[in-house]
Amino acid sequence: MNPDLSIVLVMILVWSLYFVLKRSFFNPINQILIERDAAINGAQQEARGKLAEFDRKARAYQDSLKVARLESYRQQENFRAEALRERSQVVAEARKQAELIINSAKREILAQVTTAKQTLEADIDNIANGIVRTILR
Repeated sequence: MNPDLSIVLVMILVWSLYFVLKRSFFNPINQILIERDAAINGAQQEARGKLAEFDRKARAYQDSLKVARLESYRQQENFRAEALRERSQVVAEARKQAELIINSAKREILAQVTTAKQTLEADIDNIANGIVRTILR
């Protein structure tokens, strides 16, 4: 086998076509692919960063919401306890007032009963004398 000059010429043409295509076609395409890959990776990194920031802010929001709820529940319990204290004071005061009124009414009734007994005892003698006079006549 003898190498023919046409084989050498084809080899030179293939190599020159390779270099021309590499320089004018493959290098720009590779550069575009590299830039696109960098842009995609950059966008993905930015999205991951924003997602991490969102997660951090969401956790902070949830934590602050939990703290606010706990504070609200604590305030409600304080208000409820204060209302119960005030209610028990009002009830105790009302009971005292009621006891005073009842005791006053009892004393007044006892005084009226005593006065009524005395009046009845005095009237009994008058009625008895009237009955005796009526019978004796």
